[in-house]
Amino acid sequence: MSSNLERVVPILQIADFLLVPIQIDLDDRTVGRLQQQLMREIERTRAKAVILDVRMVEVIDSYISYTLSETAAMARLMGCRTILCGIQPPVALTLAQMGVVLEELTVARDLEHALVLASSL
Repeated sequence: MSSNLERVVPILQIADFLLVPIQIDLDDRTVGRLQQQLMREIERTRAKAVILDVRMVEVIDSYISYTLSETAAMARLMGCRTILCGIQPPVALTLAQMGVVLEELTVARDLEHALVLASSL
């Protein structure tokens, strides 16, 4: 019962990678819950890549970007690469202006590009 409560977003398994379409606004609490959910799914599925599709996300602040980078670092330690795709121009502008560096994340233009990158790992 508690695992359903902790589910923040749907996570779809495609071959040996996970697709995570984030269609909700992320805040500090939600991104932390997402991180926990992803770690459980990576462990359960033994995925070699995670694709975070953020095209519906309108705001990524410094804490959220830090947490996404931290999540990618955790995934990497579990043998899993993280690909971020769909960053909208206003979000890209904000992140660039804040000087945010998304460490441990591979960035793809869109979902199609992310799928190509995930398939080549």
